[in-house]
This record gives sequence, C-alpha cells and structure tokens, in this order.
Amino acid sequence: MAVDLHLHSIASDGGFSPSQVVDYAARIGLSCIALTDHDTMSGIEEAQQRATQLGIPFIPGIELTATHEEQEIHLLGYFVDPTSPRLLACIKEVRGRVLERMSRIVERINRLGYPLGMDEVLEIAGSGSMGRPHIARAMVKKGYVQSNQEAFDRFIGSSGPAYVDVTAMAPEEAYGVILDAGGIPAIAHSGYLGRADMMLEPELFAHREWGAMAIEVYHPRHDRYMITYYTKMARKLSMGITGGSDCHGTFYRHVLMGKCNVPDWVAEELFALRRQTTSRM
Repeated sequence: MAVDLHLHSIASDGGFSPSQVVDYAARIGLSCIALTDHDTMSGIEEAQQRATQLGIPFIPGIELTATHEEQEIHLLGYFVDPTSPRLLACIKEVRGRVLERMSRIVERINRLGYPLGMDEVLEIAGSGSMGRPHIARAMVKKGYVQSNQEAFDRFIGSSGPAYVDVTAMAPEEAYGVILDAGGIPAIAHSGYLGRADMMLEPELFAHREWGAMAIEVYHPRHDRYMITYYTKMARKLSMGITGGSDCHGTFYRHVLMGKCNVPDWVAEELFALRRQTTSRM
C-alpha cells in the first residue's frame, strides 16, 4: 500500500476541491493522506469529513513558507490544530505579505507590456490562499502564455523578469508556530532544487535545532540517491520520515497523486512519532 502526505487543494493553489483530493486518493487506493495547503487550513474540515465517509486515515496539515539567508524554504506541519490562535495569527500575517508580493508581481507584468489586473488574479484564487500559480492561470486565460509552466519559465519563475523575492518568517518562527499548534514539523522537499543545491547534513542539523522533527524523504524531484541520503540522515539525526507527491490536482498538466511511491510505513512511523510527542507533554 502507498500513502501521500503532501497534497494541495483549491484552498491554496491546487486544482481539486478538498473532497476531490480525498476521492482521487480513494480511487487509486492510497491508504493514508495528508492535506497540506500553502499557508491555510481552510480545506481541512471538508477533506476530513470526506475521508471519514470513505474510511481513509487522514492527517490535517499545512505547508508554511520561511526564508533563511534570502533563500525560500518550505516547511510541512502534520496533525496541526486549525484553531490554534498563534497559527491563525500567522496565517493572517502571511496572507498580507502574499497579497503585497502578488501585487508587485502583477505590476511588473504590466510594465512588461502585458495588462493584468489584481482583480483577475483574485477571481481565480477565490477564497483560497493566493500564490504565483494563480497569476500563471490568469496569464493563460489572457492568452499571454500557453501554460502555467510557460508563465513561470518566461515571467514569474525565480529568474523571470516579473519575479519578486519572498518576504517570510524565519524557519525557527515557523517551526514554533507548528509546534505551538500541536503539530509535527518537517522539512519539505529538501532536494527540490536538485543535487547541486540539496540540503546536506549541516543544514539539516540546523533545521532540527530550530524545531524540525522530520524530513520529507520521498518527493517526485528526489532521485534514488536523494531518497537514500535523506533516509540515512533522518535516522542519524533521530528525525522522522515523511513524503508525498506535492500534487496540485488539475492545476498542472499531470496529476501527480499516485506517481510518488511512498510506502505505508512512512505514515505509520509519523503516527508513532505523534504518539511519542503527545505522551511527553
């Protein structure tokens, strides 16, 4: 059996509703899932209810953005209490920062000669947590690009002319928010940028000192070497292991759920880690 502990819905920048995330997982036979939308937990209640109806073990989660030495870092939180006052205050602050950043990106796109209004981006984002993929979809809708990927490649990717740096909290603050909400914090896709930029032991150790309790070992952009390396590091640093497809549903061309083979013992160990943590409180 396989699990997927890194999934997104329309509550942030995914293409499936929270219920559809669960339905798709059930259809392909996943034995446990976690919804980890960017900077929001607004889809958790719907997904949890659907998972209960279908009998699929479900983990409420979130993905937070942090920055360290001008580098963007993503952190996962599992078993997070969505009513945590500190978490809710954090989400509110993050939304303000994101809105300001998206506005600046749209301004740059306009200066490049491609008229685009924030109202058009907001219409696509709806009530969900906004991100660059919503700008990409708006550009596709306007006919400026043929795909979301082209929007990133030509305009809003990290080397694009409309890119604006992320302003976010420090990792230790983000980990603290997750811990304060009763969650298990994890480093997300630590090898995402490829072997040349993958996190190595000193950086992983620093994250553990900041509050990380697990490493996302399994991810579509982690090759076999990375999976082996991060598994060894997790054991050496006495950290948990997690993993998932980082699926955004139909937001991108291919649905990634089911394309990243995460064994079911990963979820079992995560539940065990939660029990250990709870028993120490």
